[in-house]
Amino acid sequence: MIISKSGVNKYITEIYNETGMIYSDVTEEKGGSGKYFRPHDFLEAAYASCLNITTRMILESMNIEYEKVAVKVDLNREKEDKVIFKYTIDIDWDINEDIKNIVMRKIRNCPVRKTLSKQIEFECCSSIE
Repeated sequence: MIISKSGVNKYITEIYNETGMIYSDVTEEKGGSGKYFRPHDFLEAAYASCLNITTRMILESMNIEYEKVAVKVDLNREKEDKVIFKYTIDIDWDINEDIKNIVMRKIRNCPVRKTLSKQIEFECCSSIE
């Protein structure tokens, strides 16, 4: 479970779970400090970190050596009825194209991608007092 509480400064939000805390904010143009992750950045971060972890798990399960994995995710919200997660995965490795294609197909099973691909509903469990 994630809990979000307003901070002392305008729009800065403390976000925490059982193990740590991070901050969220909005851009200066919207009245915030612009110093911290924006809320949509967390969607990109969730997908990027899941892709990174999934990629490394796949490589390790296939006994494929690699130096590092870097993932970039950009959330495109320009279309009113569609959201596009654009991503690139860079793996430092020396491997043939057939194995690369197998790994890239398996990466599509990233748990966050599966979650984001499902129908989403929102349910409020309590009211604002």
